[in-house]
Amino acid sequence: MRRVLIAGDANVDIIVPYPKFLNAEKTRIEYPKPCLQGGGTAANTAVALSRLGVETGFLGSIGDDQYGKYIQKDLTEEKIDTAQLIVEPELNTVGVFAFIDETGERYLWGWPRVAQAFKIIDENKVNFKAVKEACWVHSSGMALVYDTSARHTITKIFKVAYEAGIPTSFDLNLRADNGNLDPSYRTAVMEIIKYCSYVLGSAKDEFYYLGESEDWLENAGAFVTEDRTIIVRMGKDGSIGLAKDKQAQAPAYPVEVVDTVGAGDVYNAGFIAAKLEGCSLEGCLKMGNAAAGYTVNQKGARNCPHRKELEKFMGKYNCI
Repeated sequence: MRRVLIAGDANVDIIVPYPKFLNAEKTRIEYPKPCLQGGGTAANTAVALSRLGVETGFLGSIGDDQYGKYIQKDLTEEKIDTAQLIVEPELNTVGVFAFIDETGERYLWGWPRVAQAFKIIDENKVNFKAVKEACWVHSSGMALVYDTSARHTITKIFKVAYEAGIPTSFDLNLRADNGNLDPSYRTAVMEIIKYCSYVLGSAKDEFYYLGESEDWLENAGAFVTEDRTIIVRMGKDGSIGLAKDKQAQAPAYPVEVVDTVGAGDVYNAGFIAAKLEGCSLEGCLKMGNAAAGYTVNQKGARNCPHRKELEKFMGKYNCI
């Protein structure tokens, strides 16, 4: 099988739990140990796909720094092809601090704030021949948030792939500021959707902003065409697939939710893997739900399942 090409952001996550008081007098304090792990919406999907046994390559930019070297090592150890991982010595690989309070809520802060590598993808450094040789191309809206070269290069990658007849999928991953989308950002998202075979997004949190209706499902349905399917993730309510000639729905897996970070990224991998195996639309939804369900029952997006773990998990809930 030819490899899936994932294009977009890669960073590191620095998980920093708040200190915890061990007694009512607040005289005894536990300082949980911070940890470092790979992150980035696109990189999370790449890792999840590789663990499911899909040959995967990653295209994106990192700095020639400590975090960048960590990402290179991380992707290589996950058996991901890094031939199109671009190292930019003048840029900084972003570390995302995730401060976790006593309720499990996360507060995110990316650092450094300047010359961030994920925003830059030099079109002249992309091997478009390799793009045309992929069996699937996927990216995330995180790469389109800023009006930088990453936005424009990934849009071109999608156009090249789509016109070559290669299936493409795009996770909206919208970043709304106080309930509003920046106009140029919205225009960029609408442009890349033209070159998408599959668009994935989170129910009212994303499709609400991409249409004229107050009904997010109606907005999602408006993007369906003869060759474009819309996938709506609904968390505990499962997911829905909207195609021109059919609609499918699959329930979520009844697991205890420990951590939802990266759930959508991992869902994407489950869906793509199932589609490449020739599963029905409903079957793809089930596998996406299963991959996400397994992951939210663990701490961190990188606790996504390997293939045998996912099969065992799905077998446990064979009634779904």
